[in-house]
Amino acid sequence: MELCTRGMNPWGERVVHILVHSCEGIPEDINDKETYKIFTLDEGTLFFTYKGKKKMVSAPAVFLLTEEAVSFSCEKDVLTTTVFFKPTEIREEFTPERIRAGEFERDFGKTIHQDYLLLKNFENEVDRPCNILLPGVSAYEKISKIIKLMNEQLTLKNDGYWPCRSRSYMIELLSFISYACAVSVLNIVKERNDDTEAIGSLCSMYTDTKDMTGNEIVSDIIQYMGVHIEEKITQEDITKRFSINRNMLNKMFIKETSMTWLNYLTKMRINLAQVMLAETELQIAEIASRVGYDDSNYFIKVFKKYTGVTPSNYRESFW
Repeated sequence: MELCTRGMNPWGERVVHILVHSCEGIPEDINDKETYKIFTLDEGTLFFTYKGKKKMVSAPAVFLLTEEAVSFSCEKDVLTTTVFFKPTEIREEFTPERIRAGEFERDFGKTIHQDYLLLKNFENEVDRPCNILLPGVSAYEKISKIIKLMNEQLTLKNDGYWPCRSRSYMIELLSFISYACAVSVLNIVKERNDDTEAIGSLCSMYTDTKDMTGNEIVSDIIQYMGVHIEEKITQEDITKRFSINRNMLNKMFIKETSMTWLNYLTKMRINLAQVMLAETELQIAEIASRVGYDDSNYFIKVFKKYTGVTPSNYRESFW
């Protein structure tokens, strides 16, 4: 199986090194050495062996895999989806060799380091069998939705922007995975001897790591806003869903994040818009819609208020 997508755009044939593959069981190319893999366990239970350790995991689960081999085995009724991609689709400098060498760790504070953080979650750490993320149901649904939208672009190729749009979904997927799975995972992934081991990664998405909160309700609300970031979110939605009154909602957010819930949501949206402006060629109106603004003129106004520049000027600074 060719682990890329080929198609035409106005300038001729285009090869995008992203491919979405769904199947029963494990795809035969799961240990391909040339690609990174986002491997989702959609249904069922599977076993995997990594560096001599055998583990069991049940759906929903997300594996972040590089070129290192992982041995999988599964019972019947296992459904999986795999996103194969080359890290050079995020940035041309991101070859596996340069990433492994830790070259981009030294670029702290630069744009290239921010892009590198999207891939940092794939790095294996000492005493961790491999990178497994166990999202809640809502976060898993968001991950699946982004993969589906990306696959539609890769399959239909219905306009000249399909390479750019599919790449933008790839960036959004990596960003969301970083945020949605920023929790310690306990008592879920078990060794065959039933010893429990925490597997997971603390990371961030549309916010900085320092903004992660220890307040469970606030953390749940932030995750909810991340899952539904492209939708209309009202104060009434949040207060009803989380059984909290409006005064307590803002009081808790100000205590944990130094801003109101609405300012926090706006920050999340503007941060995601900044990524898309810097990393893609999508039209501003489309980016506005992707981050929850139906009115692109209002989006431009809000963006300038928070960043000091218009979206166009912000994009120009990266090109």
